[in-house]
Amino acid sequence: MILRIAIVLLAVASAVPSSAEELNILFLGNSFTARHDIAGLVEQILEEGDPTADVQVQRVIYGGQNMFKHSTYYFSQSFIEQSTLTEKTITQRIATMKGFLKSDTAPNPEEWKQHWAALGKTNVPFADIHKHITRAINNHEALLRDNPKTEWDYVVLQSWRDVSEQPNQGYERYATKLAEIVKAQGGEVILYMTSPETQNEAPVTEPYNVASAERDTAVGLRMAKALQPKAVIPVPLAIKNIQTGDSDKPGSDLVFRYHNDGHPNQICAFLVANLFYAAITGNRPEELAFNSVTETKLKDGKDPDGGEPTVVFDNEEKAYLQRMAYEAVLEFNLGSENES
Repeated sequence: MILRIAIVLLAVASAVPSSAEELNILFLGNSFTARHDIAGLVEQILEEGDPTADVQVQRVIYGGQNMFKHSTYYFSQSFIEQSTLTEKTITQRIATMKGFLKSDTAPNPEEWKQHWAALGKTNVPFADIHKHITRAINNHEALLRDNPKTEWDYVVLQSWRDVSEQPNQGYERYATKLAEIVKAQGGEVILYMTSPETQNEAPVTEPYNVASAERDTAVGLRMAKALQPKAVIPVPLAIKNIQTGDSDKPGSDLVFRYHNDGHPNQICAFLVANLFYAAITGNRPEELAFNSVTETKLKDGKDPDGGEPTVVFDNEEKAYLQRMAYEAVLEFNLGSENES
């Protein structure tokens, strides 16, 4: 077992680009990436782990949206492809999106219905995404004016309430399409499994919505086998393990979302940042000084639950969350190895 663990971690660590080179990471997602600035936390923690590293991040974010809409209606693949994309293609995509705005019906209604049916939803209105299409048009017009031609080392594809047990549906289907584009551009994919359905707002005595955690982990393992990504960020597995507790004290007093807001809180964001570090580098995060997270959406200077925006973790809680992040990555990678 020890040898197998060492082999898994060596494989992960050896794939990290040389610290002498700039590391470019593109994040595609929604508010689960925007809140607490997950991309900025990942930049911070990777640079602390390797002080000679120069990590650059870019964010393409649409609130409440998933990879289906990112890829099909907002053409977020343009930002993946920006180093090779022609002005003609950007202009054509802008024109296509402007065409989408002329109808309250999806241009491919069967695909629209199939996507939502796989997630157990019906009658989802297409007109609701017009505002996001408008923003995507603005983003493309900005890219047309000033394209930095960045070549991405990693592209992070975020899940959000779109993980389906059905093979090749939901997140699996559309993250795979985007992953193929990333690979064609010479980059690697990071699958960020957010697990909103398992994030508890009150202490638990047993894992909260364990079926969702197990489903998301299983789909992540299936995708890891098929896509061979740089890393999978196993948030559902880490939260489930923490919520399980131990034999002496089952459950956990830790909460991972706000009471007054359905988003992850600072504890969850801290866990996520450490999961990214462990998954990308293969290293334990316990030696890092990183110990605080700040909420980015405030009301009257407070977080959604009325607390201080910045949470500084004491040494005990910091070490615990870092250890659980590392162990979840290790467990997931061993499961992925067994799937191969």
